[in-house]
Amino acid sequence: MASRLDLNRDNNSLCIKNCNKEARQKMSENDLCLTVKSVNDNLPVRCVGEWAEEKIYLLYQYFGIFAGGMKNKWKLNYIEICSGPGRCINRSSGQEFDGTAISILQHKAFDNINKALFYDYSDTVVETLNQRISDLGLSTRAEAKHGDYNNPISICNDLKKLDENSLNLVLIDPTDCSVPFSLLKEISSCLSRFDLIINVATNTDFNRNIPMAFSDQNRAEKYIRFLGNRDFFDSRHNQALCDMKDYSTLRQYFRESYKRSLQKIGFNHFDYTPIRNFYDILFATSSSKGIEFWQKATKVIDSTGQRSLFFDI
Repeated sequence: MASRLDLNRDNNSLCIKNCNKEARQKMSENDLCLTVKSVNDNLPVRCVGEWAEEKIYLLYQYFGIFAGGMKNKWKLNYIEICSGPGRCINRSSGQEFDGTAISILQHKAFDNINKALFYDYSDTVVETLNQRISDLGLSTRAEAKHGDYNNPISICNDLKKLDENSLNLVLIDPTDCSVPFSLLKEISSCLSRFDLIINVATNTDFNRNIPMAFSDQNRAEKYIRFLGNRDFFDSRHNQALCDMKDYSTLRQYFRESYKRSLQKIGFNHFDYTPIRNFYDILFATSSSKGIEFWQKATKVIDSTGQRSLFFDI
């Protein structure tokens, strides 16, 4: 049966459209707009680019297949790190819409989820998302919590409270390549089974910093933490590619290096899905069924990036 995703769009006339990066820095804090609140519930909104909806559509689709296909086999949990406040505003159009967290919570397949946990380092974000969760009447099964990915142990001490026999879907959605690989190591040690979806800023953050990272050890350190080792930057071949300004090949090697790190903690099936020319959505799983579900989810995305029909199991 086909269904459409409703992001509860509303036009927000107070939005200053198409403001530049410098203006956004003055009018926002942690990407939360300081001048505009939602016309839907008068709570904070996150300022995003127009491509953000494409990511939400993709994740929404996979979630439906995952939660529908596994509901009779496992106790299921959904975990989101860098969750945001649950409501976004498109800085080009001034139109606001539901973010990933609220879209997942309103998916009909959410009935199959035992527990949903959302982590963000911003207290304002956590408070806002918890209010929206409460407004949906889901506070007994979903909760937003303070969590800093630079302190992986604190997040994982909380995740250890989940049923060890559960199957977990983990989304990590940062704006750049600053999530340390130590977070994934910690999660793999406290969750016995999980599929991973992570936003990898290959074509934005990493792409902008390639030349400087190969010549500046301090700048490289961020990406070494992200990859979990320094092999990528120690490679003479990669240094030569940088000198030749072959950044396209370097981006591909960066992706492959990250996959090799993930293989060391138990993942063996991968797929990268580009969101326009901005970032990659990486899916990683140890299950052949998981990659089958992901590929089914991505098949409904046409070449223009438009999503229309979504199929549930």
